[in-house]
Amino acid sequence: MSDQHPESPHPARSQPFSFEIRRLVLVDSAGFCYIEIPVDQHALLLGSGNLGKSSLLNSLRLFLLPENNFRNSRLKFAFRNASAGSYYSKEESFQHYFPGMHSFLIMEVRNPVGTHCQILHRSQSQTRELGYGRIFVPAPYSELRPLFWDTTGDDDGIGRAVPNLSLRTLTEAAKKYSRDSVFTSDTARLRSMLYASEMMSQEAMRYCVLPLSDIDDRRVESLRTLILLLFEMSANDKAMAAAVASIVEADKKFSADALDFDIDQFLRRHEDLKAQDEGLTTVEREQSRYDRLYTAYHRYRELAQTQHEFAAFRDGLSAVLVSTKAQRAALADTLGARETELKSLRQKVAELERAVQESSGALRENEKMQKRADSDQRDGEVLLSRYSGMRPDQVEDMLKDERNALEQQLNALQNEAQAEQQRLRLSQKIQTVQKQMEALDLRIAGAEFQLGRQLEASVAAPLRAVEPRLLQASPGRPLEPEQLAQINGFASLFRRQTGDGLTGVFDWFDISFNDTPPETENLQAQRKSLSIEQANLQDQLADLDVTGSGPDERPQKIDKLKKELTSIQKDLVLLQRLAGAEVRLADIATAIEQNRELQAEQEEALKTQQAELQSCQSRVAADRAAVATIDSQQSGLFALEQEVRNLQSRIRHLEHATTEAPLPTESIKAEQLSQIRLQLEDFEQLRMAVLSHIREFAMVGIIDHGDGQRTHESPSSATIREAYQALETIFSELPARRELLRKQIQGHNETVASYRQALKANDEHIRRFERSLNKELEDVTINDLAEVRVDIHCHPKFRNLVEESAAIDPFSAELLSDAFYERLKVFVAEFFDSNATGVSPARHHGYRLTMDRVITGISYRTRKENQSTLDRKGQSTSTTALINLELVQRLLRRVLYPGIRLEFPMVLDELASVDVSQVPVLLERLKRQGFNLFAAATHSASPELIYQIGRHFEIGQMRTARPYDKKRTLVFWGGAEGFASESEFGGWFSQEQSELLEHDGG
Repeated sequence: MSDQHPESPHPARSQPFSFEIRRLVLVDSAGFCYIEIPVDQHALLLGSGNLGKSSLLNSLRLFLLPENNFRNSRLKFAFRNASAGSYYSKEESFQHYFPGMHSFLIMEVRNPVGTHCQILHRSQSQTRELGYGRIFVPAPYSELRPLFWDTTGDDDGIGRAVPNLSLRTLTEAAKKYSRDSVFTSDTARLRSMLYASEMMSQEAMRYCVLPLSDIDDRRVESLRTLILLLFEMSANDKAMAAAVASIVEADKKFSADALDFDIDQFLRRHEDLKAQDEGLTTVEREQSRYDRLYTAYHRYRELAQTQHEFAAFRDGLSAVLVSTKAQRAALADTLGARETELKSLRQKVAELERAVQESSGALRENEKMQKRADSDQRDGEVLLSRYSGMRPDQVEDMLKDERNALEQQLNALQNEAQAEQQRLRLSQKIQTVQKQMEALDLRIAGAEFQLGRQLEASVAAPLRAVEPRLLQASPGRPLEPEQLAQINGFASLFRRQTGDGLTGVFDWFDISFNDTPPETENLQAQRKSLSIEQANLQDQLADLDVTGSGPDERPQKIDKLKKELTSIQKDLVLLQRLAGAEVRLADIATAIEQNRELQAEQEEALKTQQAELQSCQSRVAADRAAVATIDSQQSGLFALEQEVRNLQSRIRHLEHATTEAPLPTESIKAEQLSQIRLQLEDFEQLRMAVLSHIREFAMVGIIDHGDGQRTHESPSSATIREAYQALETIFSELPARRELLRKQIQGHNETVASYRQALKANDEHIRRFERSLNKELEDVTINDLAEVRVDIHCHPKFRNLVEESAAIDPFSAELLSDAFYERLKVFVAEFFDSNATGVSPARHHGYRLTMDRVITGISYRTRKENQSTLDRKGQSTSTTALINLELVQRLLRRVLYPGIRLEFPMVLDELASVDVSQVPVLLERLKRQGFNLFAAATHSASPELIYQIGRHFEIGQMRTARPYDKKRTLVFWGGAEGFASESEFGGWFSQEQSELLEHDGG
């Protein structure tokens, strides 16, 4: 689809140096998803309120000014919130035009080199706050449109967002399209590209939009002011005054001629010179006082050594005090350590004495235990002797059986039911004993045939190891050979380990048996014991016979049984003690031996510790005597220290006295200090006289107070010396400083002369500029106005300042009169009144006299055709806009490169406020001067207004279902609507509608 417009018969098309802004495109910006508007002809944007029409118009400022961020947006772009009467903040402006990463703004420009597009994009850098960058591509927008908007695949013909649109894909496409594409956000480079004027260099002019005659700061700022005016053609006289002030400065031949009079600095310089003059006068008046100070100070210096002697004594005394304190501390530490040692030795002696006592007690206790164990052993052996041939365990079992029998008998005597059971048990036991006696009689009869007597010792030994009773068995006859062979065979299965053949250890396969000594069984004794047991049982049975006993016999029997039980219980206890008596005796004997050895060691250690204790007590007594001696020395030193403090309290400066070396210890005496005190009293009188003079000099301001040190009650010697040296310098340099001040005053007065000339020159320059503008407006007629004149209004105080400065004589070596500077201060107070401007001087210009401060307003005088005089009466909005347009066009001519032709949109928001009858004249004049009306209105605009403009864009009617962001769905593209005659229809068709037809046909 072609995007080239047909050539118009307009003269702009034939000029070689023509610069034309042709198209404006916003992508995901200012409330639109996509909007594409041609701006190379008059056009009207129609839409409801708050739709974004004004934002679309104002976006041109971003392209035309060499900026790269929205910081200080108020001064750079002046985006105004008309409804609120204020300006949008930098954050609001940035988020409005660059709300997302798909936000792009494109402007298509045609210049003598060709057509190019300038693309604005949101900055990707984290360090660039509120920043944006630019891409310049040498191509018409028709070739770039597919990168931003997809017009295919949409049944409604509205189009949709390009899915992969990003800065990266756009950058790659621009590089691929042309190696001349430029990517930059550098403001200096933007200036050179946007405002280039090297007409013969295609490279320099490739992306130029507004060629300036000179790319310096003054002209760039002037252009900024004029560009903002093109968006506010109904601006008030203050805006026009700011523009004129900027152009007046830029119109000067040399930047050094700029009006920049720093009145604040000028006044400060005068005050400084005046203060210097007053200061020198004060010094001259105090010459006699300085002479008296000179005499007193030199005498004071002669006696200054006394304070050093005092410092030497003071420091020496301090050193001795420190030394004695250290000695005393060392002795105290030694004494403390020895007292601690003494305490420890006393504790050790006490502990050893307790240990010796404890050892003696333990020895006595063990000896008692030894006696008890020995007694138990003797009594136990006596008890066992009563049971000849029986082992202790057998005796114990017998005693336990006897105890059980006695307990049963006792229970039976005490309980008849138990008595019956006892009778039965006794009868059974008597029978059992009888049988045992009969069996024993048989064994006695066959004792000679016991196996122990019939078997060989080697055969009997393993059997005895297994069970001794095996050898006590008796067959009642000699063993038969077969039986004997079997027993011998069985015994041969055992294997002897050790022994002499009679005793030892026998292995029965994997089990071992220890041989026991042969035991002789006393069968007769057993027979006698059974006989006695039988008699006892019969007696017990008889005791239970209630018929044969008297009434007093039963209690006696019970008491007897209890005594017998007690005796048996004692015998059992004695047997238990006998079992461990031998071991206990051995252990106790060992313990007694150990106790005696330990007691001997402890007694020896006690003697050693007692000797050390006596030695330590002697050393502690000596240390205490040494501490008492040094305490006495310190007492005398403390008295001298107190006297030194009293001197320092009376003579304060002695606190700061210094010395090269302190006095030695032997010189620290009361007599020495008394002599120093007398010398100090004389020295102090001279010192007070010197201080009195120094304070007077400080009071009159000849020297400063030295942070209060020089007027202090007792300043240091260094402070006094520095103050005197400062005074000596001041009075010695007095003639030279007076001569230097005279030259400085003369130079300042010459500066006054140069400022006076600058004020006069700028006043004349403003008048010449005004005459030049009016000369250019001589042939201008607007509507029914036959003549238009511009009046540049200057601040009246500025005029007064120019007149008053002309009356002074600056060529003098004396300071100008205070009256002149007082009038200048009055001028500053009134001229820079923050209440008048609404801006504090310190935040804006300070007290700098600049052109924008001087020029306060612009007004027009007009004359109608039937009038003979000029009138200051205000005109209609459209007439004022036309006058402003004429003025801006001439101001632009002074800034732009000469001989060029602009095709530039002039923004006029809310066109409905313009008188409809004057619109044709407005349009014709705009076109003749190279401007295309770019206006906005709501649907309330009259049909006549729409018809007269001829072309309008009905925005707000189309929304896409596939936007870049759901918050922004409005779409407009495809050309304008309007009224045209049959002869004009071809131009309409070929310019915009042909693109749609070609697109649909494709």
